Amino acid sequence: MAREHDQAEAVTLAVGDPPRGIAALARDADGTLRFAGGELTDEQDVVAPAAHENAVATAVAGWIARQAPRRVRLDYVPEDAPTLGVMASVLGEHGYRVDRSRLITSPRLALPGDFETYLQRLGKKERHELRRKIRRLEKATQVTFRWAADEERSATLDRFFALHRLSRGEKADFMTPAVERFFRDIADALAPLGRLRLGVLRAHDQDGAVLFAFAYCGTLAVYNAAYDPALASLSIGIVGHAWAIREAIAERFDTYDLLRGGEPYKYDLGGTDRWLGRLEATRT
Repeated sequence: MAREHDQAEAVTLAVGDPPRGIAALARDADGTLRFAGGELTDEQDVVAPAAHENAVATAVAGWIARQAPRRVRLDYVPEDAPTLGVMASVLGEHGYRVDRSRLITSPRLALPGDFETYLQRLGKKERHELRRKIRRLEKATQVTFRWAADEERSATLDRFFALHRLSRGEKADFMTPAVERFFRDIADALAPLGRLRLGVLRAHDQDGAVLFAFAYCGTLAVYNAAYDPALASLSIGIVGHAWAIREAIAERFDTYDLLRGGEPYKYDLGGTDRWLGRLEATRT
């Protein structure tokens, strides 16, 4: 879906017959090849079962080398996947000068069997602070958390966008009309598959925070969140995450993925680093 909002030429590769993996690429106007989606995607990689990741990455790298673009740039690729190493090796063998670098962290946390165990796994300070913030919010108002039903999707998205626009600075600037269309398209595509989760924290008789998340293969990944800045003093944003973690545990998810960015609250929630890297290759 992100590629449909990417202005570059789309290039889709299917590896194997029948396909055992795919790669969604894009070719920029200057001929640079990269993964499609750009800044709208938090993580980029080939798509393949774990047993085939290496072979698929090798096939994609070979195809890229045969195309002989002057430049290849792959961003936000997980360092724990084989792709960066395979691409560096194959492109290097074909005469490219290859540079690899670490870009940014993408914290996540492994979920235990119950919420109390999750809290006990936090550091003493983080556990105390999270409990204090939860108690303070619950003392100030009746608070509930729910996953929005499908019939609520449109209204919940409207509230999500409205909360973004109530924010200041970068968060408000992010939600342009084009980005709003992107979010709606994602929601429409993933909801019928059961992979969209819109978490709603209600406080003071209003939906004060909305989390936009994906559910897949045992992972709940929070792609974006917005909350009412008037409730910031009640820590509604981090409590919303805490309740989403509680619900994810109840549903037996294995992982709560906080995705790209090293914001302090992610570590307060128990996140640990998972690094994303970059590969730049130029023909010599």
